[in-house]
Amino acid sequence: MNTTTTPALPWYKQFWPWFLIAIPALSVVGGIAMMVIATQTNDGLVSDDYYKEGQAINEQLDRDRQAAMLGLSAQLLLADDGRNLRLVFAKPVTGKLTLKLLHPTRSGLDQTIALQRNGEQLYSAQLTAPLSQPRWRIELGDSAGQWRLTGIWKLNSLEPLVLTPEQG
Repeated sequence: MNTTTTPALPWYKQFWPWFLIAIPALSVVGGIAMMVIATQTNDGLVSDDYYKEGQAINEQLDRDRQAAMLGLSAQLLLADDGRNLRLVFAKPVTGKLTLKLLHPTRSGLDQTIALQRNGEQLYSAQLTAPLSQPRWRIELGDSAGQWRLTGIWKLNSLEPLVLTPEQG
């Protein structure tokens, strides 16, 4: 009988040892990636006093009703430089105004800006940092906390954001 055997390949030229080595190696790479993400991002904290915050919602609804009763609305525009804002009201308003830019998931990116009055219906401001994310919740209110206007701002839209009292 004439039997010819093919020589066995060395282990490093076979599929299965590399497959078995790849599983823990990918786990290590994934763990390192998770560690980098965890250390470089700012996660929002869960509030300890959620019950009190839930009760404060009714106060916010009163501010929305007051803005609707006053007939307030405004348009928010972002300049081409990405840092200057203009706010145009439909009718004249008085007092100091505050604009809050709230990120939906990362509270570390939130900004609160005092607006400068440039005319009866025109206000302006400069952002402390350019808006890096495409979607923001906007709250505009007076410093006395009597009324507020809200809206969802999608920066990729070419239309100005129209702020109105929240219906609820």
